[in-house]
Amino acid sequence: MASSNRAGQDGIYSISHFPDKKLLQLDGKWEFYWQELYTPDDFRRETVQQSPQIIEVPNTWSKYIIGGQELPMTGYATYRLYLDFPKEEAGTTKALYVPNISSAYTLWIDGVVGSKNGVVGKSRDSMKPVNTPKVVQFEVQSNPIELIIQASNYSQRKAGMFDPILIGEPEMILQFRDKKIIFRSVIVMSLVTMGLYHLVLYLFRRKEHSLFFFGNVCLLIALRATLLEEGLASYILPFLTWELAVKLEYIGASLGVMFVSLFTYTQFAKDMNQKLRNTIIIVMSAYSFFVILTPAVVFTRTMIHFQVLIILIFLYLISVYVTAILRKRESSLLNTIAILMLFGTVVNDILFFNNIVKTTELTSVGLLFFLFTQSIILSKQYSMSFMRTEKLSQDLAILNASLGQQVHERTMELQHTNKELQAANQRLNEAHRSRSEWIHNISHEISSPLTNIRAYTKGMLDGVIQSDKNYIQLVYEQSLYLSRILHDLHDMTDMENRQIRLDIKSVDIQEYGYKVYQKYKWDLEKQGIDFEWKSSLFDQAENRFVLIDEVRIEQVIVNLLNNAQRFVHENGKIVLELTNEQNEKVMIKVMDNGIGIEEEELELVFNRFYKNGNHGKVHSGSGLGLAISKEIVEYHNGTIGVKSKKGEGSCFYFTLPFKV
Repeated sequence: MASSNRAGQDGIYSISHFPDKKLLQLDGKWEFYWQELYTPDDFRRETVQQSPQIIEVPNTWSKYIIGGQELPMTGYATYRLYLDFPKEEAGTTKALYVPNISSAYTLWIDGVVGSKNGVVGKSRDSMKPVNTPKVVQFEVQSNPIELIIQASNYSQRKAGMFDPILIGEPEMILQFRDKKIIFRSVIVMSLVTMGLYHLVLYLFRRKEHSLFFFGNVCLLIALRATLLEEGLASYILPFLTWELAVKLEYIGASLGVMFVSLFTYTQFAKDMNQKLRNTIIIVMSAYSFFVILTPAVVFTRTMIHFQVLIILIFLYLISVYVTAILRKRESSLLNTIAILMLFGTVVNDILFFNNIVKTTELTSVGLLFFLFTQSIILSKQYSMSFMRTEKLSQDLAILNASLGQQVHERTMELQHTNKELQAANQRLNEAHRSRSEWIHNISHEISSPLTNIRAYTKGMLDGVIQSDKNYIQLVYEQSLYLSRILHDLHDMTDMENRQIRLDIKSVDIQEYGYKVYQKYKWDLEKQGIDFEWKSSLFDQAENRFVLIDEVRIEQVIVNLLNNAQRFVHENGKIVLELTNEQNEKVMIKVMDNGIGIEEEELELVFNRFYKNGNHGKVHSGSGLGLAISKEIVEYHNGTIGVKSKKGEGSCFYFTLPFKV
């Protein structure tokens, strides 16, 4: 930013030149008319009776002193400033970046309305608050150019122009806005991904409450970071009203502090006073309810007290971490560095939102650093566990060698024990290899959407891609794909750990199959696919019953149908058929006339993360659908398979035993 040009005592901002690749701040001396809403016509007709006050902008008007008294927070006023341009700028196009002007405003540029936020009014009932930064372009047709801003505030503690208006070339203004949104988008997406990751881990390890608390901190700070960047919030959360957005911003801060405190307790429970922990929970919860039950004009006035309370809580948390260092707790030093970094960003935000420093919101960045340190601590814990396992193995080997001189019975007993240990070690090695392969596949699947997110954001940062809602939507869709992968991984893990619960019922398989056919017939035919039903089962209904979980078997059929519709051409055909298998089993087939599968790939199609090398329709599958189907069928004591010939289509089938 450049601010060498300033407004003088007469409310004229003289611009000698526009620095290359820099923006000017329209701060300095402005004309100010308290409790008046003047328009350009009022000044042109000279009907303005009040003499202007010369005030310093930016600042909340509650800091102005008129007639020996500070102005109240609520009210309305008119700002006025002349922009004096160099002669060579005549006929050029410039742009303004108008930040929040609390809580509603109307801007005129040379008598023409350039921008509006909400509805300006002379009472709380007549105004409508809106906070969205705007970019306003205008042509330098006269000199000087008159800026008039009407503003009113009956909604929050800050009033008027408390952030500087920027002026510069349109390209530079748009780049400034886009960089702010992209930077915040990257932070928000990272926090959301990490938050969901920790919450999913918590589902697998319910005893690790720290994962739950930390995941919630990530999501709450992500929500708050989104709401603080109004330009981003208008893209992602356009349905939020101004009042609700402010409530969520305050609640995100209070609950975020509460969950950080609870996370600290899970790390160093012996070093944290339980009564103080409970007090923090009660106070933060009570403040959140206070925010919910009161209007913004009330609870925003408590911000200073709330910020002091946050500082006191963080000082206590820092003392807990320092105590942990003195007592030589594991990973206490790294945790202390992380909490100090987070505390520093919290203090920065407090100073920033009180217009004491000119930085930006950094708590979300501090939380990312905090998360990084937790990853290091987690890796260290796993490494130490592995080292202890190695030492234990070495000790056992020495012990086995020393027992060779004992009596025969003892030796035989130890040999038996040693074999069991070797078998256990082999199982551990196999589990380790399986886990390594599993992690490799997961990393491969997750890296693609993450790479896309980085590519889109990098392209927007470099200006290669124009930042607009479509590309932000693409980033959002990639995050949904990550969520679908996590859901499939959850199902797959439950099945492998034998934790899946089936709701087994006796079902007439022919009626059931026909219902599934009717349910998905319209959707497939809407895509131009001929969907056909066939059945050659017994005529007697009593001979057609099977014991199944209806939801899970439908999941298998849908997976096979989705797989088939990807590989059929336009006007393709899919057949759902039920046949007898030696009067003992029912065989359910899904046949298509698509592009088929290479013979060497037939044995691989039910592997986890396998994707057909043939070029079917674009899809966003995780490669787990057929593997999950195989697990479900085997849970029902059935078998699953595929027959296919390249260029002639495929037949996926599975069998289920009839009820005896």
